[in-house]
Amino acid sequence: MTYIGPGGLEFAERLAAMGGTFAVPTTTNACGVDRRDWRALGIPKAHGLPSERLADAYVRLGAAPSFTCAPYLRDDAPVRGEHLGYSESNAVVYVNSVIGARTQKYADYMDVAVALTGRAPLAGAHLDANRAATVGIDVAGAVAVGTSGGGGAPDDFYALLGYAVGLRAGAAVPVVYGLEGAAQIGADDLKAFSAAFGTTAAAPLFHIAGQTACEGLGQDRVPAATLDLAALRRSYDDLAPEEARGAPVDLVALGSPHFSVTELAALAALVAGSARHPSTRLVVTTSRAVLDAGAADAALLRAFGVDFVADTCWCMLADGVVDAPADPAATIVTNSAKYAHYAPGLVGRRPTLASLGACAAAATTGRAPARPPAWLATGARLAARRALSTLRRVR
Repeated sequence: MTYIGPGGLEFAERLAAMGGTFAVPTTTNACGVDRRDWRALGIPKAHGLPSERLADAYVRLGAAPSFTCAPYLRDDAPVRGEHLGYSESNAVVYVNSVIGARTQKYADYMDVAVALTGRAPLAGAHLDANRAATVGIDVAGAVAVGTSGGGGAPDDFYALLGYAVGLRAGAAVPVVYGLEGAAQIGADDLKAFSAAFGTTAAAPLFHIAGQTACEGLGQDRVPAATLDLAALRRSYDDLAPEEARGAPVDLVALGSPHFSVTELAALAALVAGSARHPSTRLVVTTSRAVLDAGAADAALLRAFGVDFVADTCWCMLADGVVDAPADPAATIVTNSAKYAHYAPGLVGRRPTLASLGACAAAATTGRAPARPPAWLATGARLAARRALSTLRRVR
């Protein structure tokens, strides 16, 4: 749904002019602009107008005007075993892994062909044989640290874990061990894990033993390599550069993938009774359906000073939202490993990753977290103590 030039626009408009109709229910991914407010955001007409036309063409073809990169949050979300023609990377990973639907990572225009014909290639993740895990990753040690504070793991744990698991898995379908005894992982945490995994891995799905819908495909335990706390620390250092720690914050970027209703409620609770720092913007991208469903929380957040951008997402936002900071030392804070990874190439700025709670704190203090999250720092100290103890015993 991103306007990248006149060829893609002509493709969609010509299909619509020829009377093309999608043969199966189809949703629209996030498009290139906020369809209502792109002028107010300062988006140039040369991009805003053709982006509108492109979106309108796909709606004329029969797509629902959903304009979200998280279609699995909709009431008509896919179900287990359903075959799809998805293209958005986080959605492909989430529906394959969490819901148990089946889709490949389809490129632009291939997904349109699937929608027009109601047929997808009988290959890849559509087939049982290609969904079975081929590599095992044991994260028990990292999980023990991430959940050591009680109450389940913090949300930044799952973003970092998905990122690190994706790096380890590459093109192989992984099964993650070590979370079997944990409480059921929440949908928002699985959304963060899926987006991070889809950023670093080429595989279209993962399994988490005892947690995800696809885990039953392949009952035998796959030999596993260990992914320890040090791997999470390396991922953290990659996504939260040291020079940004404690730096002034000009933008808090949330909603990659699009915010859910439960995330709206969580953020509203976090900022309740506080005031936004005058030099720090807090921008949330989400769908209009989520804004309608969470209208009360959205109103509270607007009163705090949150700017909502609908229809589009952070992978398509630049000038007008992600402007050059007035203070050269200012940084962007985000709870998305995906955006922290891609932003340098998209907008030429390197964000720092933080939990949703730390993002809310940055919006009120105007400062990025000064140090790694407590669970990661505590785990590093424990690991160092164990290593020193082992060394002393050897001596």
